[in-house]
Amino acid sequence: MTSTFRFVLPVAAGALALSSAFAHATSATGDAAQLKEDQAGLVRMDKQLKADEMTLKADAKEGKPAAESKDAQKLGEDRRALASEEKVLTTDRKQIQADEKTLKADTREGRMAAESKDAEKVYQDQQYIKGEKKDIAADKAKLTADRKPS
Repeated sequence: MTSTFRFVLPVAAGALALSSAFAHATSATGDAAQLKEDQAGLVRMDKQLKADEMTLKADAKEGKPAAESKDAQKLGEDRRALASEEKVLTTDRKQIQADEKTLKADTREGRMAAESKDAEKVYQDQQYIKGEKKDIAADKAKLTADRKPS
């Protein structure tokens, strides 16, 4: 190796080492600053998380839909609709039982309420015809009696 090259090589190696150390120091300073910034961001996000959790709990307690996802809202609506339908079904079952008792009692006693409106009309028509037949028979008997010489 030539003497210049021997001189330049250690200088270049020293400069490289110095720049690497400076870059490392700058990098360490940058890393420390980044760490400090990340820690501050973590504190901010932790505060925001706590505030959001409190809002979520308050909204859920008040039943606000914003506290639920759309799927949870739909599920809640379905559950309320189902509960309403079950209530109606329970009421209808009780009404059916009461109506069946009334029908059996009316049928046993021969009441017209046990018949449909059409059947009731037919019954009334039959009663009218029977009455008319009785009136006709009475009129014929009277007419026959009037024609007999006394």
